[in-house]
Amino acid sequence: LKLRSAHPPSAVMDNGYHSAQIWEVIGGADKGGVIVRVDEELSSTAFSERLTTGSLVAEVELVGDRLLYDRIAGTGAGPDSGWVSVRLGFKELLVPIDVKPPKNGWRILHKELPGWSPPKPRERPAITDGRQVWRDEDEMAGAGPGAVVGPEYVQTPGEPFVYYHKVCFSDTKPTGLRMSACLGAMEECRADTFTLCDQTVESFRKVTDPFILVALELHPAIMEFSPSRSEDGLLYAHPGCQGPIMSWLRNEVQFGWPMFPLRTEEQIIYSIGKNPRTSQRKAIATGRFVEALVDEQSDGMLQGLQWQQDTDRFFAALKSAHSNSRLDEAKLQNLYRSSGKAFKPNLMAQVSWTMGNALADLWAILYHAKTPELLWQVNQLCGGAFLDLVKEESDPQAIAVSLPQKMQVGAVYDCFCYLEESSKKAAYVLLPTGKTAPSDCVLCVVALYDWSSVPADGSTLSAEDVELPNSGAARGSLVKFALGGEVKASKLLDLSEVKTMK
Repeated sequence: LKLRSAHPPSAVMDNGYHSAQIWEVIGGADKGGVIVRVDEELSSTAFSERLTTGSLVAEVELVGDRLLYDRIAGTGAGPDSGWVSVRLGFKELLVPIDVKPPKNGWRILHKELPGWSPPKPRERPAITDGRQVWRDEDEMAGAGPGAVVGPEYVQTPGEPFVYYHKVCFSDTKPTGLRMSACLGAMEECRADTFTLCDQTVESFRKVTDPFILVALELHPAIMEFSPSRSEDGLLYAHPGCQGPIMSWLRNEVQFGWPMFPLRTEEQIIYSIGKNPRTSQRKAIATGRFVEALVDEQSDGMLQGLQWQQDTDRFFAALKSAHSNSRLDEAKLQNLYRSSGKAFKPNLMAQVSWTMGNALADLWAILYHAKTPELLWQVNQLCGGAFLDLVKEESDPQAIAVSLPQKMQVGAVYDCFCYLEESSKKAAYVLLPTGKTAPSDCVLCVVALYDWSSVPADGSTLSAEDVELPNSGAARGSLVKFALGGEVKASKLLDLSEVKTMK
């Protein structure tokens, strides 16, 4: 429904428009309303005034969670027309309502929006004589103190940090786009955020940020990267080509700061087609992370006033420009809905697995993004019902991953694998071969393999799914049971029906 061209400014909605969906603004009460922008893109220009809580608006166009509206006179205040987000995470900002119009119809306020286009990617540095590298002045825009380069794209304070990734062959698999490619694109985006940080904080030369917990959900829209849409030969850049190669992904990331020295992160990946400047977007993945800041010299988390001051200084720009208080949550499971159900597997298998070089990073330890490939290898070793999980689709639809210790190339691990066949949900616990203490666990994963009824937003992980791999008690129970011990049921785990595969 396109009301924008259907009536002049300050028009009365006649009977032809009584069918327009009316929305009420319910969010933003503590901030004076919700942010209004001139375009569907979240990085587009924002109006100086907000659409106040309690306002009623008429829907012009709805694209995902972005609503183009015309305001109804006499119901609040704010820009007459614009784009708003109807929700932020699980929080509703606007809701559709069923309200009877007045006798003479609604008076619709409309104003043409100014033109806007997404920012251009930065020009790449040019090498002129093999030694001298010349940069465009814009290359430094947004760069933090002491940085030699700024972020790849112009950023908007108060909105998610944005990064674009072009899909290449290594991102693909026989059925489309790899889950590990999504995690890899998120890693690229994360790395680019450090260009905003204060590079003059010398103490951070010996600081790392390993993950404590990783949760990723793939959306059904990712299936559009299927081989059936890639039969275009070498015409990767043709306007009619819909294959994944040379398509663009748009990453949007925001951070939370629950307590020193932890930080949380939420990234959403959108598929935007072959043209990175288009306004079309389809969400294909949502990831959330908890990271710890670690002192390499002591191999322990940062602590003490001096480290806290250095952390505040290093991340100052990122905290002020791209944070969201909704993410100030150290317990990642609190960002997910509870199912009220424990994981109740009916099968268990134990296999031995050796970590190969292909799954390692620069430091010869497991690269977290390769966890889906690790699971595929382990499922192959288990065989039977575990092998059936990956026969048609090699990746799970969602995973929650805890990485309590480093995993080394060439090391051999005992893998205790549990499967709830009815839901196609599996849990994996890995320990170095010969180790039996739960504290020796190096990796614990909950993976969901059922693609049959995934909602459009991909939200299939429950609070229990996310909590289980990070729970020392739950990991201990999985290890203890596999070694022949008795385990009592808990809110996260019920092993009463498990049978060991031969």
